[in-house]
Amino acid sequence: MEKLLILIKLVLLILLLNKTLIAQAFEYSDNYLEAPLIFSHETILEGISKIVPVGGDFSRYSKIELSKVKKDVLEPSAWLKDKIYNETGDIAKLENTLRSKDSPLSDPIFDQFKHLPMHIDNTLEILSSNPLIFCNKVSKQYNKNGVFFELNCTIPFGFFSKYLILRLQFQDMVWYFKKITSLNYYRLKELLLIAETFNVKK
Repeated sequence: MEKLLILIKLVLLILLLNKTLIAQAFEYSDNYLEAPLIFSHETILEGISKIVPVGGDFSRYSKIELSKVKKDVLEPSAWLKDKIYNETGDIAKLENTLRSKDSPLSDPIFDQFKHLPMHIDNTLEILSSNPLIFCNKVSKQYNKNGVFFELNCTIPFGFFSKYLILRLQFQDMVWYFKKITSLNYYRLKELLLIAETFNVKK
């Protein structure tokens, strides 16, 4: 009987430890969902999770992606600058959506603005040659988990922008990469607040 009690306690302890290990890495309201992040191809990143808003036609354009970097990062600033070039594919997909026949930006009323610098064509030409022109310099910042490096970019598409923030942080001997993106500045601020709650559970 005593051995059975010890066994039950041991099982409960293991279950408790497992529950702790898979506890949420972020804190967020019911207006957001967390799902596993799985990459469709081989990459230097190992996906962990992504946070997305619930519902809405544009919600898929707002998210936080959290990954582990599989290799050691010797120069965080240079790593982030290189990483922005990997984002041009997603930005091109967004551009195709915005220029589709059903997009409000395809309305003839916007033809009068095609000569302006904010027009989509100009953005794509610059983006293909040097996406960093839309970004601030990599900054070194601090949060409750220590030092992190951030590349903050604002990519104009006509009369609105794609906000993209890439962060790299070293914690518990692991480099963590966060990608925070949105088409709405207010949503971006919400996502940044959620990103700040990230913590590695022991």
